[in-house]
Amino acid sequence: MLEVLGIGAFDERIYRAVLASPGITVQELVARSGESSGRIQSSLTRLQAKGLINRLWGRSPRWTATSPGTAIRSLVRGLQGELDRITDTAEELETAFRAVGQDPDDIGQFEVLAGPEVLARWYRQVQQEAKDEVLTFDRPPYVLDYRNPVQSDRLRDGVRYRTIYAPEALQHEGALDQLDTMLQVGEEARVLPGLPFKMVLADQRVAIMPLHLHLHQPLSRSVLIRGSTMVVALVELFERMWREAVPMYPQAAAPVSAPEPAGDLAPEERRLLALLAAGLKDDAIARQFGTSPRSLRRRLRHLFDELNAETRFQAGVQARRRGLV
Repeated sequence: MLEVLGIGAFDERIYRAVLASPGITVQELVARSGESSGRIQSSLTRLQAKGLINRLWGRSPRWTATSPGTAIRSLVRGLQGELDRITDTAEELETAFRAVGQDPDDIGQFEVLAGPEVLARWYRQVQQEAKDEVLTFDRPPYVLDYRNPVQSDRLRDGVRYRTIYAPEALQHEGALDQLDTMLQVGEEARVLPGLPFKMVLADQRVAIMPLHLHLHQPLSRSVLIRGSTMVVALVELFERMWREAVPMYPQAAAPVSAPEPAGDLAPEERRLLALLAAGLKDDAIARQFGTSPRSLRRRLRHLFDELNAETRFQAGVQARRRGLV
């Protein structure tokens, strides 16, 4: 717990032993820990330098802890001062960097991100740095899981999120409920079969996309792209696919721009039509609605009758004609 303050695990163990036994000697610490007296003495010296313990002089030197609250707060203040100095140095270096014409927003920068931990960290950071809008192509596989740990907070901060989902992104158990939660707090979502790759793009300025994409293999290497014409091209690609994709709406809401024809469908039926139009299979849709494929097919038959359609294709045509998807 104290490693962030420069106190290793062994030193923390010795510190806790001193804290629990005021006036303890080196010999007693050796007996309790099974470590050599030389290693114990070195640890005590380091802890004393940190201000965590004091030496009580006598025939046999003994050790006692100082007030932990006071000592640790002092170490934290020192660490904060170091962090402030590092921040000041970073700003000075950034000024020098820009002074020679190397504005990261004006030149193309590419950085390979290797490993899931690095990719997950950058995935969060790109979103946290966004000021206006985050555009996403969402499809498996995932670094964390299909949930975005940052999105709801950023939506509440006023950042616009537009996401195009591949149908397979909605086949996880609970994925549709998670999507509905995001829709309720402001995400704009559409579904499009054949989504070519994954991507997150912030403020039309920085993007992350994988170098290789295999549905049943974990992501291993991705590329971070800044200030490049490639980012402009990715934005244009997103906008074209956005126009082709099928809109998704929260369960409690209907499309604001949709007409209100006779026999208008309930929000849940709209959701069902959207999933059909997006290309999800019966089993995946049934799983999302918590029903059996047989019950789903009966429901679809009733829906097709309402739309005066015999096939899924006809149902899709009728639904689009009536502004239902």
